[in-house]
Amino acid sequence: MSDNRYIKAIAPASVNATLMKTGQTTSFRTGDDGDLEAGRATSFTVLASNNPFGNTNRFTDELGGQNYVKNIVIDWSTYNSSNVLGYKRTLRAVGINWDNAIDEAFALSFGGFTSGWRMANIKEYNNIYNYGVNYTTPLNYSPFNLSTNTLLLWTSNTPLGLTTNAFYLTNNAGLSFVVKTFLTNITYIACRNFTVTGTTLT
Repeated sequence: MSDNRYIKAIAPASVNATLMKTGQTTSFRTGDDGDLEAGRATSFTVLASNNPFGNTNRFTDELGGQNYVKNIVIDWSTYNSSNVLGYKRTLRAVGINWDNAIDEAFALSFGGFTSGWRMANIKEYNNIYNYGVNYTTPLNYSPFNLSTNTLLLWTSNTPLGLTTNAFYLTNNAGLSFVVKTFLTNITYIACRNFTVTGTTLT
């Protein structure tokens, strides 16, 4: 029989498991999300502590400012001390079928970053949807400013058992993910993981 008296307890590493706030600040009754504002950070766009550029902005450009000259949005709520998620702020101008959208996103060279781009998945879209703005235009806030009422976006997710379909995001009746055939022409948002070294993103 082994003697376990000298085995040290090891505390689990912190993984910032708390979800981000939704952005809803208007309360309609006690106990709703506008009342509780459950989640991490000070608000939807303000972090509880500084990002590597020394400010509490959740969203910045790749240089730590908010000019977005290259149309790249960095979401510091996803920062894990070495990597951070960034989005291409502009949509593809016209719709494209799902397979071609996947290929196009992989081949994207944008804003000086020539590789690593991909089509956003359901969780990545959900993380930037702001429930504090009009439900028909949940990406109509700075820095995205997508005000269209008919926003349809492919995700990189496919439903189990439906091998010729993928999930797309629609805001026609609030945020929802629906299944469509691969052949449908829909636009998308590309994203990329950036490696952070000091204040340099690669």
